[in-house]
Amino acid sequence: MKSGLFIATATLYGIACILYLTLLTRRSGSMRHLPGIVFVSALGAHLAFLLLEGPPPGDIPLADMSQILSISSLGIGIAFLVASYRFDVTVLGAFVVPVALMLFLASGLGSSYAPVSPPVENAVLTLHIGANILGLIAFALAFGAGVAYVLQEALLRRRQLSGVFQRLPSLDILDTIGLRAVLTGFPLLTFGMVTGTFWLLRADGSEFYISQLLGLLAWVIFAAVIVLRVAAGWQGRKAALGTIMGFVCTLLVLAGYVLRAAGGSA
Repeated sequence: MKSGLFIATATLYGIACILYLTLLTRRSGSMRHLPGIVFVSALGAHLAFLLLEGPPPGDIPLADMSQILSISSLGIGIAFLVASYRFDVTVLGAFVVPVALMLFLASGLGSSYAPVSPPVENAVLTLHIGANILGLIAFALAFGAGVAYVLQEALLRRRQLSGVFQRLPSLDILDTIGLRAVLTGFPLLTFGMVTGTFWLLRADGSEFYISQLLGLLAWVIFAAVIVLRVAAGWQGRKAALGTIMGFVCTLLVLAGYVLRAAGGSA
């Protein structure tokens, strides 16, 4: 049943991706609400799948890479729906929903529940993972707004003022979404790094992984985006590109953890 529900959820996500891309590239008032309906159905199926795929008794909640990826995917979808309602940016689904689909598909690669540790370490690990998941959700939304901003600005520079340009949100709205999402995600990322360092020193000693370096790089990039926005009036395209780079680094960090869970050394 779980495998069938996984396939159904992935299929609904895939259809939603196609519909959002179609909504972006073609004028079709009759199908404006269809992508959202399919996407909400995908989220419902995803939630049902998560309820069936809970951790075994005695294992740490959120300590399984498969579950982390799946919850992150669901959270990104919910955050997008909230932003879509708040800012009327339905077409951002063309950039955000594929990220949710990618993480959900990655969650199907396998499970690796962490062994039970002392209570303090369990609490720190749960806080670390929870903060990073919430940060990832915020950064995914910022990433979608950043990609849309770069595309919208390129169309404006080329004076292609019809088609996709008319369906994308304004540059001001995209910049606002990107800024608010980064300001939300950065403190969570910082907290996640601090708790992660504490837990890692207790669990693995001084062992170093490439994913830690990538996590630090992501933190530096997002910090630079925020500081340069405030100190140098950095906004628009530069801020969008910085946000995209930071999010790519966070995805590489996730990839490193997936490899470690699979027995690699990243």
